[in-house]
Amino acid sequence: MSSGNIRKSMLSNEQLESSLDFLVSLQLSSGMIPWFKGGRADPWNHSEAVIALALGGRLANALAGARWLLRMQNRDGSWCHFYLSNGVAEPRRDSNTCSFPVLLISILDRLGGTRELLGPYVEMALRGLDYVISHQRDDGSMPWAIDPKGEGYPTSLVAASSSICDSLTVAGDLCERFGIGDPARYRAASQRLNESLLQGAGPYSDTSRWAMDHYYPLLGGVDGASSLTEGFLDRFYVPDWGIRCISGNDWFTAAETAETAMALHMSGEEALAQDVYLALHRFRRPGGGYLTGVVGPHGVTFPHNEQSSYSAAAVIISSYLLSAKLGRSIGDSILSLFS
Repeated sequence: MSSGNIRKSMLSNEQLESSLDFLVSLQLSSGMIPWFKGGRADPWNHSEAVIALALGGRLANALAGARWLLRMQNRDGSWCHFYLSNGVAEPRRDSNTCSFPVLLISILDRLGGTRELLGPYVEMALRGLDYVISHQRDDGSMPWAIDPKGEGYPTSLVAASSSICDSLTVAGDLCERFGIGDPARYRAASQRLNESLLQGAGPYSDTSRWAMDHYYPLLGGVDGASSLTEGFLDRFYVPDWGIRCISGNDWFTAAETAETAMALHMSGEEALAQDVYLALHRFRRPGGGYLTGVVGPHGVTFPHNEQSSYSAAAVIISSYLLSAKLGRSIGDSILSLFS
């Protein structure tokens, strides 16, 4: 496996390597990457951190992260919502969490992983998506979570569902590359979910105060998703501070800022994407980590001095995508780094 053909990061080499070192410092011997040292992990944010390591050339660490996912997968193809170093912290299943690892495995494929090496991981990722599809409702929507008995929660989430759309599309492409499974099945499930999102057909919770509800349809490649309008910017963006996680609340977060920059890039708003990305300097720490969030107007950190793996990962991933060609979704954009 080789990372030599990945396009250049917008971070300097020194900044990139120190941020990768930060992620490696959090990784446990099991391969699990928690939110922060001593904290819990979930397979979505774990996968995001492993993707950042893979893009940055830390392939041994990336493979260790993939092995942890394989070991933790339940027999029905799902993963539990939260883990601690010594076991499960929350047994419910999050449908988005069970979908996202397919992007990691697709990236390891593009990095030159052999069929012999990656075969078990491809099957792992597809089992996760099969589990999710088995809970898709007649209206195309997905429950945001499923309890350990297999009962879907009554509500759905726009941001999570948008991410699942992308994962299902990535799965279709992965099936074709490996010649296994039914790619049309994953694409059809993605299209049904896409239509549900556009039509509001499903029990979607009103989370419109959250920034991610507005930009994740763009990141997920939802057909017909609206661009980020001035209304969004007025509510969520403050120059040099970044993106508010929740409107009306001056808590600015590194992850939402990096993700908004990527969404703007994917919608062709290049200058604004760069401006939002530059606000990330506020969150960077000397050791290469990124604060989870800061509160205006005095810049108090919240949670106190927390530097999270998912924040650093989002910044690293955005540093690659903002210097690359436009893609239809975050998955498509990351995989286009290898073309």
